[in-house]
Amino acid sequence: MIKKTLVLRLTLLIIAAILLLFGFLMTVQLFTSEGKVYTIVYIAVAVVWIDMILGLFIVYALNKLLKLIDTNEIFSDRTLNIMNRIQKLTLTIAVVTIGLMPFFFTIGQLDDAPGLVLFGAGIVFIPFSIYILVAVLKETLSKAVSIKQENELTI
Repeated sequence: MIKKTLVLRLTLLIIAAILLLFGFLMTVQLFTSEGKVYTIVYIAVAVVWIDMILGLFIVYALNKLLKLIDTNEIFSDRTLNIMNRIQKLTLTIAVVTIGLMPFFFTIGQLDDAPGLVLFGAGIVFIPFSIYILVAVLKETLSKAVSIKQENELTI
């Protein structure tokens, strides 16, 4: 069991490193760019930074979830609390990511590319679909915890 969670922990570490690298590169690009930087770009970078920080909180919560898997406590109320936190963080990311739409709209207007606005809308709605997935997983886990508690009470 520990070998399986070790691979998952390494994956979480890689995800955290990619999030930090992406935020760092966007900040470096923003502050080293020559020429006029529009306000919409600052908003887009702020949205990415907020999403990155919230994503790191999700990685931390998933790491706590993996610790519960290692100790065979996956069907407990602590797991439901962690899943509830992940669901709230995912919803927050989804709502904050809507702030990228003005960026895609402006770029679409400048380049006369309306397809870019649709592409941006697709990117913005990805966190909403992840939120739905997390909500379904949380409800499934909730049912499994209640079934486990019923089975423990059965003689």
